[in-house]
Amino acid sequence: MVQKVYITEYLGHTNRGREILKQFLSLEESGRIILIKIPDDLSQKNEWCRDYMPVRSGDGTLILFKYFPSYLRSGSNNKTIPDQIKLCSNLGLEYVKSDIILDGGAIEIYEHIGLVSDRIFRDNYQKWRQDEKGLLLQLKDELRLEKLFVIPQHPYDFTGHVDGLVRFINKDKVLINDLTGEYAHMLNDKNGYRKKLIDQWYYSFKMSLYNANLESENLTCIIDPDRKPSDAFGIYLNSLLLEDFILAPGFGQSELDNKARLELRRIFGKDAITIQATKLAEKGGIINCVTWS
Repeated sequence: MVQKVYITEYLGHTNRGREILKQFLSLEESGRIILIKIPDDLSQKNEWCRDYMPVRSGDGTLILFKYFPSYLRSGSNNKTIPDQIKLCSNLGLEYVKSDIILDGGAIEIYEHIGLVSDRIFRDNYQKWRQDEKGLLLQLKDELRLEKLFVIPQHPYDFTGHVDGLVRFINKDKVLINDLTGEYAHMLNDKNGYRKKLIDQWYYSFKMSLYNANLESENLTCIIDPDRKPSDAFGIYLNSLLLEDFILAPGFGQSELDNKARLELRRIFGKDAITIQATKLAEKGGIINCVTWS
């Protein structure tokens, strides 16, 4: 089955996205995907469609969460918040509406198990500040999940997403980044602050997986010490996992790009195709972030 992949038209209007759009168009021409482009007036020129499109629940129902993240609530940033109802109506998508604020990139689901970023508490603080347990129970119910676990957001990811941190391999095992490079990056940290911060986060992150009874496997990851900590460069984990194959980001590092592609192919048992995404990564998101399927 040829799968539909949604992206925004706006992606092709930016220097960071133009090359990615060309690669997607090539995949469409070869018959690998059906590409659907979301018009600018529906996306509000926000290329990160993963976050404001519906989330598929454990039973396949599309749940439309409220897209109003804390990082877009000040200044002119909220101009990039689309009218989700209008967007879904124009795309012919049927959904169940939720009043919970949640980005699509902040939750990872496999069948009836979910992992959600602890950013959910901050984004929903106004309504749920005295009932965090109730918030999670409602989320679990709306997504038709049997189990839901919270994982800590990465300290240098302003979005608080999980799709660059952890992806399900199966119900018992997840894929995470090999952080060897991240610790190499901290060698330039003279006062040790960054190392301490990452140490604390990594311990909490691994404990959250342990408490969820999930084993983990490492995926190749590049951390470039000359780039900003918020840059998503080298995060191969942020791939689009389709039914028949994987669209993995590439970063102009032929040897490592190929290594990560082969690892993904082995782990998931399906073909993996590299989409070069270095410029896009500078904005903190990669392939999974700019697509919806």
